[in-house]
Amino acid sequence: MIEVLISLVILTIITLITSSFLQSSISSKEMVFTKSSQTFQFNLLADTLREDVVNAVNIPLLDFRGELQLETFSSILNGNSFKFITKIRSGKNFSNSLVQVEYRLKDSKLTRKQFYTPAPADQDLFSETILFNQVQKMNLQFSDGKAWFNFWPADPLTEKKFPTLIKLTLEKENKESYSWIILSNLKNIYD
Repeated sequence: MIEVLISLVILTIITLITSSFLQSSISSKEMVFTKSSQTFQFNLLADTLREDVVNAVNIPLLDFRGELQLETFSSILNGNSFKFITKIRSGKNFSNSLVQVEYRLKDSKLTRKQFYTPAPADQDLFSETILFNQVQKMNLQFSDGKAWFNFWPADPLTEKKFPTLIKLTLEKENKESYSWIILSNLKNIYD
């Protein structure tokens, strides 16, 4: 009888230790999954934004009526979006196809809209990618190489230029903050 009680106590201890290890493993797995998801979002945004800016073209934007706008890159003061024209990837290479892209913070999500042409006649024809979730605040700054501005274009001369640097700062709902500074290769001004 005493052997049975000792066996039950040993089995209970083994069960407690095993369940503790199992619970710890499940918690670790969830933490790794969460961090992996955050890293994926961070890399997706960084890679997409860098690729779009590096392949941007310095031509004027057109509105949805097809009328020529003065600027090649547009973001309003304290705005939650910016847009410009860039080349798109076709497989592993970049094609000569141009599209208008717009990065926008709406409903706590940073999205990238890609219209199918540089001058979309129908503003409802686009593909949209969610790049970052749970964003509380977005701060945009643009540099002409001499000064930083909270909107672009900053003056009549910068209407014809693409920003030299774009700084994007996101503050998530959990108060984590991420910043990117993207260098543009465009040096020319269109006529």
